[in-house]
Amino acid sequence: MILFAAMLLGACSSTSTLSTRASQIRLISALQAHEIESKCEFLGSVTGTHPYNSCCLFGFTLYGSYWNYNDYALNHLLDNAAELGASHVFVNLGNGLEMRGESYLCAKCVDSYGNPDQDYCLDPEGKPEVDFCVDNEGNRIGAANCQGADGDTPEKCKANRGKWIPSILQAQCEARGYAWVNKSGDLETCVSRGGEWRSRAKDQISCESKGGDWIVDEDALRSTLSPAKGQEERGSEPAQRRRAIPQPQ
Repeated sequence: MILFAAMLLGACSSTSTLSTRASQIRLISALQAHEIESKCEFLGSVTGTHPYNSCCLFGFTLYGSYWNYNDYALNHLLDNAAELGASHVFVNLGNGLEMRGESYLCAKCVDSYGNPDQDYCLDPEGKPEVDFCVDNEGNRIGAANCQGADGDTPEKCKANRGKWIPSILQAQCEARGYAWVNKSGDLETCVSRGGEWRSRAKDQISCESKGGDWIVDEDALRSTLSPAKGQEERGSEPAQRRRAIPQPQ
């Protein structure tokens, strides 16, 4: 009996370590969650559970005030949010053994010129795919280029003191009787053309591995509401959906 109790106690006191990505997620309040709904990208609901949820019901009943805030469930929730690419999470329901929350992305990855990172397709030559014009013999024509210097973007061309020649426009292409082809907008189309699909960075680690800067939108969390006006009315949809984590007795 003593051995069983010791095993139960050890199981219920299990903890976990946050992954690197999860440790970068910011927890937000109910008011902040309500505020950023229109400013950030909602990624989905997330949950976190203690691995011994079933076996610990007995221990949880006796030692509820001690186990209520076991960080295993919270860490599990944050890890799940990190998998979605979340930068902020609101935990709206939980009891220590199981927690639920809402995940948001209030950040973006930008390159050295401040351009946001996006999904794109690398063509068979290893260059980012763009819309292009094809002549009657199937050859690409009118591609953008840097005249008098090296540079595959207007910024790089200008930095190298070259003259950027923009690509031919769709109207110009079709006026010559040629075909206009749009760049791949999804993985399937990209692969069918012999390209390689590159997804946009959804967290700080993948962003910095691409040489970008991870920018968190701090303005999204600066409330413009006074405490009186910012309070949610009892019975409103946000108030019903967001229930505070119960405090230990």
